[in-house]
Amino acid sequence: MTLESRSPPQPMETILVVEDEVLVRIVIAQYLRDCGYRVIETVNADEAIAVLKLAEIIVDVIFTDIDMPGAMDGFGLASWARANRPGAEVILTGTIPRAVDAAADLCEQNGTVPKP
Repeated sequence: MTLESRSPPQPMETILVVEDEVLVRIVIAQYLRDCGYRVIETVNADEAIAVLKLAEIIVDVIFTDIDMPGAMDGFGLASWARANRPGAEVILTGTIPRAVDAAADLCEQNGTVPKP
């Protein structure tokens, strides 16, 4: 095989993990890194938006908890992302039963993942 026939390396996708529970965030982030993703960790929507506003950072997926402390929950973050970062996919996760119905209204595809 010559150098010319090799395909160029695929860029790593970047996932922004937004989770206020530190142990849950660590486990999720490490799992995603082990799968080959670049991971950025934040603890709430305010931190996530600060990262998303940085032009030099490209985020492919936002993996966010629904119920978080602060001025904005995961639904608010998903709405903000749709308006300001339309290329980023959003995955909502949580343990609140009402969250599934609300997420179904917000997400175009199956956008919720139950927490362990």
